[in-house]
Amino acid sequence: MAGPLLDFETEMFLGLFESDGLLVAAEGLGIDRILLQFMRVYSEEGSLVLLLNTTTAEQEYFREQLRVEGVTHLPRTVTSDVQSAERYGVYTGGGVLFVTSRILVVDFLTDRIPAHLISGILVYRAHKIMESCQEAFILRLFRQKNKTGFIKAFTDKATSFCSGFCQVERVMRNLFVKKLYLWPRFQASVNAALDRHKPEVVELHVSLTPAMRAIQSSILDIMSACLKELKRYNPSLEAEELSLENALGNAFEKTIRHYLDPLWHQLGAKTKALVQDLKVLRVLLLYLTQYDCVTFLNLLESLRSSQKTFGSNSGWLFLDCSTAMFVNARSRVYRCPEGGKKPKLTAENHKGQRVPEVKRDLVLEKSPKWEVLTEVLDEIKKENQNTQQEPGRVLICASDDRTCAQLQQFIKHGSDWLLNRLYARTVGKRDSAAAAATFDPDSLKKGKGGLKKGGKGKEPAQKRSTKTGKSRASLTLTQMMRKDEEEEERDGDDDEDHLMEEEEEQLNLNLSSDSYYGVLKEPLTVIHPLRGCSDPHSLTRVLQEVQPAFVVLYDAELSFVRQLEIHRAGRPGKPLRVYFLIYGGSTEEQRYLTALSHEKKAFELLIREKATMVIPEEREGRENTNLDLSRSLEPANSATNSRRAVFPGSRQEVSRQEVSKQEVSKQEVSKQEAEVAVHHGVGRHRHQPHTVGVVAQLAADGRGHHHVQAVLAAAGVPVVMTREDGRHA
Repeated sequence: MAGPLLDFETEMFLGLFESDGLLVAAEGLGIDRILLQFMRVYSEEGSLVLLLNTTTAEQEYFREQLRVEGVTHLPRTVTSDVQSAERYGVYTGGGVLFVTSRILVVDFLTDRIPAHLISGILVYRAHKIMESCQEAFILRLFRQKNKTGFIKAFTDKATSFCSGFCQVERVMRNLFVKKLYLWPRFQASVNAALDRHKPEVVELHVSLTPAMRAIQSSILDIMSACLKELKRYNPSLEAEELSLENALGNAFEKTIRHYLDPLWHQLGAKTKALVQDLKVLRVLLLYLTQYDCVTFLNLLESLRSSQKTFGSNSGWLFLDCSTAMFVNARSRVYRCPEGGKKPKLTAENHKGQRVPEVKRDLVLEKSPKWEVLTEVLDEIKKENQNTQQEPGRVLICASDDRTCAQLQQFIKHGSDWLLNRLYARTVGKRDSAAAAATFDPDSLKKGKGGLKKGGKGKEPAQKRSTKTGKSRASLTLTQMMRKDEEEEERDGDDDEDHLMEEEEEQLNLNLSSDSYYGVLKEPLTVIHPLRGCSDPHSLTRVLQEVQPAFVVLYDAELSFVRQLEIHRAGRPGKPLRVYFLIYGGSTEEQRYLTALSHEKKAFELLIREKATMVIPEEREGRENTNLDLSRSLEPANSATNSRRAVFPGSRQEVSRQEVSKQEVSKQEVSKQEAEVAVHHGVGRHRHQPHTVGVVAQLAADGRGHHHVQAVLAAAGVPVVMTREDGRHA
């Protein structure tokens, strides 16, 4: 069970329950717990509540939590599997419904859903309402047909409201809400509730090795050079956003897309190459602190080979700092005793060509975090042996599946076994038939191509080949070659996974999550990834089921840190110790601090906007005065004046008729007045005597144009108004 709400969570719930609005909470403060409480309240036959913007995994999680708490009328899902004739019965059945946006739009337009019976709509991930207009259109249709139902929106992405002009005000306008509820981490009630029961935190700042520090410095120099070139080619970009500090954050790619996507088709090849190189360099920084020395070198070597083949880099591979990066990366894995001599040709490949035999002395530098993790596990083991109570369970959290799989092998077999195995399968194979894998930053970011636990989360080979075959026709030659090499890399990883299955017996711990990596049963030790899980609440499930007394944060994650704080505050009597491992003075630490800083600045911006925001009284649309909900009463196929777009009987139509009458009267007066015509070149003219004042009056009140037209109609010759003095014409 999720447990009772904390004091500040109850305050959040009551505030939003009393009045509609947009709730923006800090990331990790448990906004799903607030949504779950609303679902618990409205899970009854007497109310009909629609929930938007949820995934299938989230729907299963919410349904399971309500089932555990004893709710009888569980939420139902309306998808395309439910026939249109049956959906009306589902709607009238009441309760909370998960409905896809496409079906809901159709049902609103066809009046298949009883809009007058809807109690309200809950909007999850409200910051995405501007990306897809379907949810905003649904809310508009709902408010047009139902003036009494509520609209309550939830989001925990405060940084999403920092880009764009008046983003939060635009979101609130599309949500038809007037109130904005802000709950940052530094809010007084949040601090009071979480500080009352703090977990015991042990911060371990791990030092980088000299080679790692040199590689990090080289990558930062290359990124700085790329950013400088990007600013030079695009002076319109804001200099503050393109700083090196912001380039380390997770939101940098979104910022770049925000500025460059509207004019991407106008950019030159140099700018596009710089953007791609920045993405590559960011992944290199991640791999440096995330994985072992062999994996990092394998990435660098494959990156260099692919860049040399296609020549798509912007030139950073030829910088001096790039050369230093390669030298230091190789020094972490091996060293060549005969560095100045060329290797002898002593072997032949499958084509009959002679290849060099490379002699290397393996170094295989161990990751500094591995040594610290060993010390932490030894400390936990001693403490469990000395205690009289039940041994405390251990939860180790790393960033992704690849890191978790490496940690599992490291804990079971040691660093030497793991590094030699990785070297034999990557760098050691490079001189033979197996080539290095091609680098794809998008697949690496998603965790593809990494070590995975046998049998779980794998994609079948037949399905994988089908997907590749469908997209092959639309790829260029370069992309096709990269795709083929990527498939070879996946096949190699599948072979490695198969060997892992044969050698290792996975522990079945009977947990609801399928992403964990079991290590020991006594005391129970579980490794779980922080990101990349198919179920976004899998880590929450493991935390509730395992009830760990020790949590080892191998990688820093802002949302999970706050989740641990809420977990500890909800269980005051149970101890919790958190070991926080982070590289001191590294980009990993800077990335974590930058995320904290950006969220704090986002909330400060929202607080200022809330203080100065002008919200009209009719924003909620409960009356007929909201112009956003106004619709024409004419049928869609009626003929309209597209030039004026003025509705009959409106003020614009009345004023237009009055103007027409005035124009007609002016023309009649002009025809009745004297005409002045001068025919140049002949000297003949016909006129009726007029004073200069009369002519000036004609020009002043707008009748001059019609007067000239009348003269032309009468005489049929060009007309010239002559100057009689210096004041009038």
